[in-house]
Amino acid sequence: MHISAWAIRNPIPVSVLFIILLIAGAAGYRSLPIKLLPDVSFPVVQVTVSLSGAAPSEVETQITREVEAAVSNVAGVNHVQSTVSLGVSSTTVEFEVGEDPQRATDEVRAAVDRIRQDLPRGIEEPIVERFNIDSQPIVTYAVSAPGMSDVDLSWFVDDTVARRLITASGVAQVTRLGGVDREINVTLDPARLEALGLTAPQVNNALLGVNLDAPGGRAEIGGREQTVRVLGAAETEASLRELMVPTGGGNRIRLGDVATVASGAAERTGFAQLNGEPVVAFQVMKTKTASDVAVEDNVAAAVAQLQTERRDVTFRKIVSTAQNTRDSFSATLHTLIEGMLLAAIVVFFFLRDWRSTLIAALAMPISLIPTFAAMALLDFSLNMITLLALTLVIGILVDDAIVEIENIQKRIETGESPYQAALVGADQIGLAVVATTMTIVVVFLPVSFLGGVVGQFFREFGLTVAISVLCSLLVARLLTPLLAAYFLKPAGDPHPRKPFTGRYRKMIEWALTNRWKSLGSGLAIFVFSLFLATLLPTGFTPPSDNGIVQLTLEGAPGATLNDMRNANAVLTRELRKRQDVDLVFTSVGSGGDTRAGNSTVVLKEDRNLTTQEFQAAIRPLLLDVPDVRLGFGQSGAGGSSTVQILLSSENSERLAQAAATLEQQMRRLPELANVHQVTPRPGSELIIRLRPDEAARLGVTSESVASIARVATLGDIDANTPKFNQGEQRLNIRVRLPEYARADLNVIQALRVPTASGAAVPLSAVADLTFQPGVARIERFDRERRATIEAELNGVSLGQAMEKINALPIMRNLPEGVTQPAYGQAENMAELFGSFGAAMLAGIGMVVGVLVLLFRSFFKPITIIAALPLSLAGAFVGLLVGGAELNLPAMIGLLMLMGLAAKNSILLVEHAIESERAGTSQHDALIEACRERARPIVMTTFAMVAGMMPTALGIGEGSEFRVPMALAVIGGLISSTALSLVLVPVVYEFIDDIEMKVRPRLARLATPRTPEIEPGPARPT
Repeated sequence: MHISAWAIRNPIPVSVLFIILLIAGAAGYRSLPIKLLPDVSFPVVQVTVSLSGAAPSEVETQITREVEAAVSNVAGVNHVQSTVSLGVSSTTVEFEVGEDPQRATDEVRAAVDRIRQDLPRGIEEPIVERFNIDSQPIVTYAVSAPGMSDVDLSWFVDDTVARRLITASGVAQVTRLGGVDREINVTLDPARLEALGLTAPQVNNALLGVNLDAPGGRAEIGGREQTVRVLGAAETEASLRELMVPTGGGNRIRLGDVATVASGAAERTGFAQLNGEPVVAFQVMKTKTASDVAVEDNVAAAVAQLQTERRDVTFRKIVSTAQNTRDSFSATLHTLIEGMLLAAIVVFFFLRDWRSTLIAALAMPISLIPTFAAMALLDFSLNMITLLALTLVIGILVDDAIVEIENIQKRIETGESPYQAALVGADQIGLAVVATTMTIVVVFLPVSFLGGVVGQFFREFGLTVAISVLCSLLVARLLTPLLAAYFLKPAGDPHPRKPFTGRYRKMIEWALTNRWKSLGSGLAIFVFSLFLATLLPTGFTPPSDNGIVQLTLEGAPGATLNDMRNANAVLTRELRKRQDVDLVFTSVGSGGDTRAGNSTVVLKEDRNLTTQEFQAAIRPLLLDVPDVRLGFGQSGAGGSSTVQILLSSENSERLAQAAATLEQQMRRLPELANVHQVTPRPGSELIIRLRPDEAARLGVTSESVASIARVATLGDIDANTPKFNQGEQRLNIRVRLPEYARADLNVIQALRVPTASGAAVPLSAVADLTFQPGVARIERFDRERRATIEAELNGVSLGQAMEKINALPIMRNLPEGVTQPAYGQAENMAELFGSFGAAMLAGIGMVVGVLVLLFRSFFKPITIIAALPLSLAGAFVGLLVGGAELNLPAMIGLLMLMGLAAKNSILLVEHAIESERAGTSQHDALIEACRERARPIVMTTFAMVAGMMPTALGIGEGSEFRVPMALAVIGGLISSTALSLVLVPVVYEFIDDIEMKVRPRLARLATPRTPEIEPGPARPT
């Protein structure tokens, strides 16, 4: 423990060490990427299989169930979820946390390959890809050009913009929203087809076989090896019209005689609008390791260059998560600086010496800066979690230095020289400083190794806290005594210590005299804190006031794209009337469903309402927009303002009944608003049902009928469509009926169907066409149908809402076969409280282990641990007064209190132990400990409170996430300090008395030690 004395006697090596650490820290800071979230690796794999035009129920039966059965057998699978929509099956395979994501992806791909032959022949190649949390867009732009068509503007975004941006550093992908692709539309004439006995697939297949450039192999011709190519593709639209289509019997007809061939837009399946005006938008995704802020800067520079080159095109940034990240980072830096200044002011208030204050204050930046070097070596980033860690420790970093400098200053005031006071004083307090620091370290190390989703996010948090606190220990043991020895001045008027009198001593004397009353008071306070905990609302993460409101749009059954445009026009017009709204961006159909979309409402920076207040204000508006169901979506990294209840069952009828009942009962709860089922309302389907006898007699198959219906109405799948080369574009040739014919049931009934004899009959001759209800989307969970009921929180927390919902009659008595799986918000909350509860227990256990090693006693650590519950009452009062929930950041604050409360107790207990070892009586040792350590305990508490005060005030972007943590820490510190200064001596005396009684009994159980026997002379052999 004489490391401080060594540092004082060897100032040059110590100075060089810290200069190196500061330089390394500055370099590390410059290299750290700035991100919204830490790098996490979720073993989640997505399987997407497309079958163009297939109804959701058909896709579920033929594709989804097969895929689910295959991937469920892969080792380590936790959950399997599927979403089935028109022509698309999307299955998400979630593995246990800790599984290797690449291995999971490979095994899922192998499982899908094994069942490939069991899937329908018309599917596109299954896509198996690993989910990446960084694949979310960081910035979205809208592009408009009055002089360009939608087709040309879409190609400009797909080609010029995407190619320019993809070369920018850190950009992984550019995705277009809205717009429309260019296609060659071959619009068939139904009357001509019927007259010639042609079918739409025959025309499509003829184009596919003739309009093709293909390799023809290699040949040695003229003494040289030559590549052989077959060129059959049409080079112009005119030549495409001249292509001959066989009609049977050796006859042919020009394509232009049975169809109109023209280059134009593909059929629209969606749109994008900015403030009600049509635009083409694009989103930018970054690579996994890139900095959000750097990538956005690179994209902005590329867009600015494009804007300079193309004056006829206008770019407008819609929303940027990177901007929120930038603002949060800037606000955190200001909070750190403000906290340092306030902590320094508190130190000066107590010490009244600017030199001592400066030495203590320097400990904060000098401890903080080397932390960046360690973060860079560990491949961390400056994100919401690590910035939270740095905010949390800013007051702690000065604690060790305060204890050191206060002890040295105390000795100087008695007449010792600064050099001598630093030599003796620093090492005198050394054990306490090491013990207090190690308690913080061991409390937070378990957080870095938590399991589940919480553990993935908080690995960087725990290590960042531990590293920064260890750096503060290094500063306190080396640099602080060195600076004190050489820069403090001798006392101008040395004086002996004043006698310890006053109210505090009288309070301690009374507490020690009335030991049982004091202990009873402490127990009562602990019980009261447990009661306070029941009054706190619970949640997962607080909602973010980032000025972005996400709305979900769902059209009525059978709604067309034009219906969605009209509904969005009403929504946009009403939203634009509000003075807080800056812009409204809507995207419909980007997920393949023309009835589903999202609106992003961006609020002005100088708005009068918070994001949550604005949501509450527009809630009535959402109910008044006709022909569309609106709800709030997830916005940013903050908590959601909605609650979702998940039900699952193999019996779809029972599931539907249970979901309808739950929806009705949830509507009666005043805590909820806008209760609805997430699954789209059912629409209608046109069912073509073959008549088996007639179809068998004519040799008509279901496959051929499906092909004819698909090509005639929708066009064949992209993989089976002919292609047309136009410049740099490779366009699909879409063969189908004209729009008026596709909407006429009589025309569809008259479609020609080939028979086994080579003739053709009308579709109505072999099949009946009827309309019947059909689902628009099917949700599945763990191989069962799923129903999700969603509601908005009406002024209550997520925990309060869940408590009310779980008390509903339907939830207490679900129908047989219907279950409520633990997933989503409920699973996250359960994991949160379980994980942090385990981390607290592990931290307390490790604190005990450290204290046993340092104090060489199993009893003294009990005194220190007994003070931990005293912090809970203040923490819960702080959260109640601040109107905060008991959520993730609040749990972090409680975890920190475990270390801070132990820290104060250690300072008292360590001094009492040393005094007793020096021969002082127990009572006098406790009184002396209170006298000597009360000031540094109060100083460190006030410094910590001052350092956390800017965070508690909630100023700046992203402060909502940090405020509950600061409230818990400030309240807990105040109560813990006030109570531990009185109750810890009482507990010490009580435990010490127990030890005196127990130790002799334990000694009798041990084998007495005897002197070692000297080895005798070797026995002769």
